[in-house]
Amino acid sequence: MKRWIAFLLAIGWLTACAQNSSVPTADDPNVLFLDNFSVGSTGPWQVEGDASGRTAVLDEQLIIEIDTPATLQFATLPEPIFSDFTLTVDARQIAGDVQGSYGILFRMQNAEQFYRFDITSSGMYVVERRSPDGSWTRFVNDWTETPAINQGLGAVNQLRVEAVGTAMHFYVNDVLVQQVSDNQYVAGTIALDAGTFGQTGLQVAFDNLVVKRP
Repeated sequence: MKRWIAFLLAIGWLTACAQNSSVPTADDPNVLFLDNFSVGSTGPWQVEGDASGRTAVLDEQLIIEIDTPATLQFATLPEPIFSDFTLTVDARQIAGDVQGSYGILFRMQNAEQFYRFDITSSGMYVVERRSPDGSWTRFVNDWTETPAINQGLGAVNQLRVEAVGTAMHFYVNDVLVQQVSDNQYVAGTIALDAGTFGQTGLQVAFDNLVVKRP
């Protein structure tokens, strides 16, 4: 399933592999979920496409394309439910304006309630919560610059979220960029997302998603 929300917000792969000295496998007892988007072993991601954009699993990657401005699109994994976990995923922007964003939604209650950790290929990140009343609560003052992000089209960034109880830590390429304490959502599903501001033609690829016990 693909959901669209008005994005009312102000605004290779070898490097990522080198950052992981040991690659988790499904046999690891600490692994709660693993997806490298290989044919025949991909998780039950809710994906679809229309004139505004497409979300699909292609070439062993999850691809999100957006052809309309001011749009947030995501692919949700409807199960399992995660509470305390560490999630890592490799992400790269393939096409479009580098001001477009991409990242992780987690502890999702539904398509309108979740936490969000996104970066841009221009070197910015944001951490925020979408609440039941439709409002956004940012845990940083605005989109914040960090040198931890590998910038430009095609550059791979490993995103990591560590969530234990009310404590949440956010990393880019093993660098801690933000830590937050919040008790609005304590468990939920996960999703991979991308978003546009005024631009169109955004294309993002995700790979090597792992959810482990903290």
